[in-house]
Amino acid sequence: MIPTTEYIRKKFDEYNTQMFGGVLRPIPVRLSRARTYIGQIRYTRRRTLFGAWRYSDFVFTISTRTDLPEREVEDTIIHEMIHYWIFSGNMRDDAPHGSLFRKKMAEINAMYNRNIAVSHKRTKEEMDNDTEKRQHLICVSRLRNGKTGVTIAAKSRLFMLWDAMPQFPDIWECRWVVSTDTFFNRFPRALTPKVYLVDNEELSRRLAGAKELVREGDCIKVGSNCYTPV
Repeated sequence: MIPTTEYIRKKFDEYNTQMFGGVLRPIPVRLSRARTYIGQIRYTRRRTLFGAWRYSDFVFTISTRTDLPEREVEDTIIHEMIHYWIFSGNMRDDAPHGSLFRKKMAEINAMYNRNIAVSHKRTKEEMDNDTEKRQHLICVSRLRNGKTGVTIAAKSRLFMLWDAMPQFPDIWECRWVVSTDTFFNRFPRALTPKVYLVDNEELSRRLAGAKELVREGDCIKVGSNCYTPV
């Protein structure tokens, strides 16, 4: 399902009463088309005179890019509500999904038969349904064991990855291409070197329309377009 703001507010009120003792104050709800998250609590953070952090100006944001089962949408809402419960109560956790978060998550999962998780893993169906055309800067690596992998570079890390990828001992050779094939939507944009293995035949088919990237000094070129260090 694709949630609406009305649906999210309704579920927020329901779970607030049921799971959080009604202590959470209503906050604005926003919908986005983000690819990098399903749900998010945004806030303003300020340091007090005594050095502690105080959180305010909360906004509940849900991405509508992916059509998820309703059960997963509900779990996402509860997941973000746990964050809101921690931040709005000025509680201290030992990590973004630390022991306090995990304790509350486990309590809710056990008491209400939920399946809340620390992170959302995209299913094959979700990845196949991501058909938005966008440009991918791809390092195709041939490994010494004969396998092939890809690294989808974040634009801001293109030059760093161009230099770093050939240095890994398991990599036999690298080449760089640019493609808009939606198959590559499923891979995260890399900020650090990481290779995702891909079937050779599948990769050859997906790269049929790709264009080679060439580096000339401080310019990485595809056709007349030039990428320069960010």
